[in-house]
Amino acid sequence: MENVTPMKKNNNRRIVGAVIIAVALVAAIGITSLFIQKIPNGYVGVVYSPNGGVQNDTLSQGWHLVGLFDKVTIYPIRMQTVNYKDIQVATSDGKNVTIDFAFSYSIQPDKVVDVFNKFGPVEVESIEESYLRTRLWDAGRKAISKYSVIDTYGEKSSDAAVDVKNVFMDDIGKLGFQVDNMTLGVPKPDESTQAAINKRVEAAQELERKQIELKIAKAEAEKKTIEAKGIADYNEIIKKSISKEVIQNKWIEKWDGKMPKATGSGQLVQIPIEETGTASGK
Repeated sequence: MENVTPMKKNNNRRIVGAVIIAVALVAAIGITSLFIQKIPNGYVGVVYSPNGGVQNDTLSQGWHLVGLFDKVTIYPIRMQTVNYKDIQVATSDGKNVTIDFAFSYSIQPDKVVDVFNKFGPVEVESIEESYLRTRLWDAGRKAISKYSVIDTYGEKSSDAAVDVKNVFMDDIGKLGFQVDNMTLGVPKPDESTQAAINKRVEAAQELERKQIELKIAKAEAEKKTIEAKGIADYNEIIKKSISKEVIQNKWIEKWDGKMPKATGSGQLVQIPIEETGTASGK
């Protein structure tokens, strides 16, 4: 039988002790992880136990100790942004359009237990893709039906977004969902609707072009009228400024002092004089 030296016995004891400590640490970490729950910033946690049901007190952000068999579902109380692609709705003129919706929402902290009681221990993303998407489609269907397809493209698109938000908020607000804003993407109509829109846009552009041309023609006409009136006014001023005396003085200034001679027709060139005067002014 092999003799075991004291040194070898000590080494074996150290190894066994280290293994025991390691196992104890692993077990402690595993057990501790079952009792600790972290709630991220901007979220609250609802605690549910198979034995005790749902706890009314929620968990705020940070680390919390929970029961061994407790389950925690977290919900956002800060704004979350959701984008829904290709929601199909009909306009007031019976045109089907596909619209992308984007909105921000949060859950009121005092309503998260009600949300849990309605949907159960599911992730909030599942609620977004099922319940919230369906309710938004219904709100969009009701609100967009009041607008024509052209309205959804033009300046009334923002009004349509507000209407969708209001209908959506009235629907889901009682559950504790708070909607902050709503935006609508550019509608995507079917082929026939797009063709009708193009014709209407072209007609509007043609009308605008003609209106611009009419304004230009009117402006040109007004310009010519103003210019003509200006010339007429100028001539009238000149006419009034040339008196009989002015004309006579002009003749006298240009006369060389010689008596007028007969023209080829046998007539004399007359110098304008006053009826009572002579050529020399006497």
